[in-house]
Amino acid sequence: MLRCLVNRPQLLPAKFPLATPCCVSRRTFLGFSGGDTKEQRYILKKVFNAPLHHVYHAVSEVSLYKLFIPYCTDSFVNKRRPSDNMPTEAGLRVGFQQYDETFVCRVDCTKLPGNQRSVTAESLAHHLFETLHTQWLLSPHPTRPDSSVVELILRFRFKSQLYNSVSSIFGTRVTQVVMKAFEKRVFQLRKEAMDKPPTGDASH
Repeated sequence: MLRCLVNRPQLLPAKFPLATPCCVSRRTFLGFSGGDTKEQRYILKKVFNAPLHHVYHAVSEVSLYKLFIPYCTDSFVNKRRPSDNMPTEAGLRVGFQQYDETFVCRVDCTKLPGNQRSVTAESLAHHLFETLHTQWLLSPHPTRPDSSVVELILRFRFKSQLYNSVSSIFGTRVTQVVMKAFEKRVFQLRKEAMDKPPTGDASH
């Protein structure tokens, strides 16, 4: 869904695979399973050369997705949590050729033990999907200062058996495109923070 015109961010070498999509499903010939298609699950993990707070800000602020996610023509937040202003209900409008769909999701931004963060989005209702669930798991890199481990988990099941038959193409492509867009966004946020002049008068 997304694109941002900034320099390609440099990732630190890591033990984590750059792309590890996997799916748990049962299929028959040509991918049709007669209504018994399982939910698809895809996982992609990367290391971002950026501190956790930059990554968390990029992922949690859904209203700004339209600025950098390919094919995302609008993004909005309907409800926020009063205690910290984090979104609790948000949505995206996605447009590509004749395709124009709006997705509204329940959002949960959570702080986990070990200074980890989780951002989940569960589709409230949509005519294309039986289920649509996205989760970001973010944590500081265990050995590299100012770097973060970023894991994207996508789970979905189409209502259409035809769509389910080619869902592996959808799942793999979406996770890769989305991860790349956020990688660029985080790089941009970090660059802006580094370029910002220090506050206060340096002469004192």
